[in-house]
Amino acid sequence: MISEIFNKTKDIIINADIDGFLSGMILQKYYGCNVVGFSNSWDCVWITPEYESSNSNALYKPVYIDLYVVNPDVICIEQHIIGYDDAHNKRLSSLGTKINPNLMCNGRTFTGDYFHKYPFGTVHFLIALLEREGVHVQLPSLDSITGQIAKNYNLTVGDILLRADDALFSSLGKYKSNTEKWWPWLFDFSGNADSINAMMRYVCEANPNNKFKVKDRTGEYFTREFQCSGMDGEYKNITDNNGNLLSCVLKYRDEICNMMNMSLDIPLIYNIHQGNASTKKYLDTSVELDYQHNPDLYSYAFIYGPRSPKDNFSFTIDMQ
Repeated sequence: MISEIFNKTKDIIINADIDGFLSGMILQKYYGCNVVGFSNSWDCVWITPEYESSNSNALYKPVYIDLYVVNPDVICIEQHIIGYDDAHNKRLSSLGTKINPNLMCNGRTFTGDYFHKYPFGTVHFLIALLEREGVHVQLPSLDSITGQIAKNYNLTVGDILLRADDALFSSLGKYKSNTEKWWPWLFDFSGNADSINAMMRYVCEANPNNKFKVKDRTGEYFTREFQCSGMDGEYKNITDNNGNLLSCVLKYRDEICNMMNMSLDIPLIYNIHQGNASTKKYLDTSVELDYQHNPDLYSYAFIYGPRSPKDNFSFTIDMQ
C-alpha cells in the first residue's frame, strides 16, 4: 500500500504542526520523500514555486499527509472522521486513494460510532503502515531527553512523539477506554512492531496524575520557544507576505529533528494558496460530501459527533 504509493511519487504536503513534522521525517527517512508544501488544515496551503512551475494543477498532485482532500484522485494519508455512514466509508475506501484507519474499521463514521474513532496521530498510523510492509522504524529511546530546548521543560522524546493529536493525554484521560482498544489494533496492524510496542510501554509507564502538567509544559514549549499558534504545536501561518519561511519554523524543525535523530529538508520559499474555511452544524447527507456533487469542497472533517451542540463539521471550499 505505502510502498506502492511512494514508488510512484515522492512529493508530499505535510501539516504545519507536530504531527506533520514527525510524519515528514519518517517519510523522508524511509521513502526519500520530498516536502513540496505545507497545509494548516484550515484555509492555507503553501507550495514551492519550483514544484508549481513543473506541475500543472499542483494542488492536486502531491500526497497529502494528515489532511483529507475531497478530490478522489488525490492520495491522502490521515486519520480524521470523513465518512458520513458505513456506506460512505465503503465508497471512500473503494477509491484506493484515501488511507485512513477509520475507513478500515466498521462503524467509525459521523452517524455511527463516532466516540470510538481512531484517537492517535497520523504519524503513529504511518509508523504502523511502514512496519506492516516490512520497514523497521527506528525510534530513539522514548525516555531520553535529547532536545536542546526540550531539556529546559523536562520533555522526553516520548512526550513529543505522543503529543501528536494528543495521543498521550487521550491514553491517560477520559478517552482511555477507547485508546485501550486502539493500541492493540495498531500493534496487531503493524505486525507486532517494536516501535509500536515502545509507544504502548511508554503510555503504560506514564503517571496519569501528571497528564495535565506534561500537556501544559509541552504547550508552553511550543508557544514560547517556537511561536506556535497554539498549544498543540501548530502554525496557522508559516511564511511572511512574500512567501519566505519564518525563522521560528526552521528553529522548530531543527529542535524536533534533533530529538528524533532524523532530518527533514523543507523549502524556504512558497506560493500561498488560500481557501474559505469555516465550521457549521452538519445536517446534510453523504451526497453533499461527494466530489461530483460538490466540486468546490476542497477538504473537510467531522470534528464532533451528530449529537454535539457544537459545530461538528469543519470544511474548506474554493481553494485557489
